[in-house]
Amino acid sequence: MTNASAFRAVIFDMDNTLHSLSFAAQAAADAVSLIFGADFTLHFTPLNRDRPSMPQEFMEFFGDEVTGASAFSLYSQLELLCLREFDEMCEVLETLKANGIRMVILSNADGYSVYPRLSMLGMDNFFDAVFVRESFPEIKPAPEAFSHVLEYLGMRADEVLMVGDSLRNDVRAARACSIRALHAWYGSWEDRDKLCSAENPKDILKIVFGE
Repeated sequence: MTNASAFRAVIFDMDNTLHSLSFAAQAAADAVSLIFGADFTLHFTPLNRDRPSMPQEFMEFFGDEVTGASAFSLYSQLELLCLREFDEMCEVLETLKANGIRMVILSNADGYSVYPRLSMLGMDNFFDAVFVRESFPEIKPAPEAFSHVLEYLGMRADEVLMVGDSLRNDVRAARACSIRALHAWYGSWEDRDKLCSAENPKDILKIVFGE
């Protein structure tokens, strides 16, 4: 692809934007449920769950610390192993990188979760920087989180595209900072954004290169 782009960089959310955390979480919860003989699949499907609180929740559910810790440890391992990128996402990232588009991740998840997921997916080398919960004092949807990323990139808001599955944290928050945003509807549980959305990862290229 050689089309000129109006964008110089793309900010990606991580979970349910680059890969389906929902699928991995459900698969891991199903497996742990079978192994431990407990029907807790829906309760422990961590859609945007605050991961640091999960060990305590597992312990409280099972009623004892040893079983809860064992169940959470197994769940964490299986969730990582069940991660799958969205179809053609790596091809999209390769195309962006080949055309000189800078890419960063801005995630509200902690580094303990994000870095292993990137490694498992083989996406480590695509991104110039990875910003996680611990990177800044503020997290999305705070405008300061986006300001920090723009400062790192050394770019104006109108030179950057935000891609994410959350209307509140990614799409509307970015637009409030004058950053154009694309709703990753292919990975979202929310209603489709009416202004700019992607049915599949390849739609990201259409927006970036104006096709």
